[in-house]
Amino acid sequence: MRSKLALFAVAAFAVVGVSGASAADFDVDGGPCLETPGDKLLLRCPTAHVGEEYEIQIESEEGSGCEPYDWFEIVNGSLPAGLTLSRDGVISGVPTGGPGLSRFWVWNHDLTASQGGPSWCEREDRSEREFSIPVDPGLAIDNDSVKPATLGQPYSDTFTATQVRSLNPVVGTPVQAVWSLESGALPPGFTLSPAGVLTGTPAAEGSYGFVVRARNGSPTDSDHFTLTIRQAVTVKSPLAPGTRPAGEVGIRFGKTFTATGGSGTYTWALSAGALPQGVILDAAKGTIAGAPQAAGNFQFTLTATDSEGRVASVSAALTIAARLAVKTATLKPAKLGRAYRTKLTTVGGVQPMRWTVVRGTLPKGLRLTRSTGVIAGAPSRSGSFRVTFEARDALGAKARKALVFLVQAT
Repeated sequence: MRSKLALFAVAAFAVVGVSGASAADFDVDGGPCLETPGDKLLLRCPTAHVGEEYEIQIESEEGSGCEPYDWFEIVNGSLPAGLTLSRDGVISGVPTGGPGLSRFWVWNHDLTASQGGPSWCEREDRSEREFSIPVDPGLAIDNDSVKPATLGQPYSDTFTATQVRSLNPVVGTPVQAVWSLESGALPPGFTLSPAGVLTGTPAAEGSYGFVVRARNGSPTDSDHFTLTIRQAVTVKSPLAPGTRPAGEVGIRFGKTFTATGGSGTYTWALSAGALPQGVILDAAKGTIAGAPQAAGNFQFTLTATDSEGRVASVSAALTIAARLAVKTATLKPAKLGRAYRTKLTTVGGVQPMRWTVVRGTLPKGLRLTRSTGVIAGAPSRSGSFRVTFEARDALGAKARKALVFLVQAT
């Protein structure tokens, strides 16, 4: 619940005063602070509510000769916590606690010439009367804001209120209230029910400001809200289903998810599943990046939230290949002058591969096909040849293997 209770509308304004001969005469007939049944000497002022601004003014009657040069003070008892009495008789403030009845005595003094009053006011005319102010629990709207709306999608949000018994600290309990639109305008097609349910289906984009009022008996609270209507947020994955692996163990990569619609910037979150170890999500950019540490298939869901709270999600799958390695352990021997064919193989990595000889040379008459790893031809020289082959995959990973090539004489 918010600490905005001092923003309530003024609950009461009262003037106490009559004609008569003494500045101490308080109005017990026409004023709002009336005599208490069974205790006519006690004047009961309008009820105050916790958290709601309160103001009454006590005035002296005409006849003492010094008006309006007079002042007031409390001489016994105390006002409810949060209220103060000014020298000109205004009791005001925001009650911070209750419920209860506060009783206090007010003295009314003429301001004599020696005290700064007019020259003709030579003698202080002072009188007193006991007053009381009952304090009841107040009412506070709980909502800080309303949910944003999305064009064409049914909308519902609910206002709630709390009966406030204390402000320091804030203490209260949920309470039913009757809700109404105090000012402003709801979006076309929206309604606010007496139970506080705001519903409708937005038909046009825009921002709508309005004030709602909650009432629970005498206590009321009002607050301003803005409802924004925008296009729906949509998200797109860069990972097409059923394609080749997007990553490889130990090879750094990055993929960026995109969002459109809504308002402002987007915040991304991993809402289901898991990314490969070593890959992290940039919440501001929607990018997953890193060097995966394990191979496998990873299912996950990313959610984008716009600056006003709209959300959209997309499910994706990420396949991480094992690190590229040359599988071929030995080469079958060749015969001098005879047709020969063998194929180099790999494990892991991401196709397509490209093969090269990085050290040594193949026997004369044999040729390596770079795109397939096939060695073929008819060797024209016998002997033993040590050759180092390198495979490079589609993601740039490299693997090497030194092999011995034996050409036998016929």
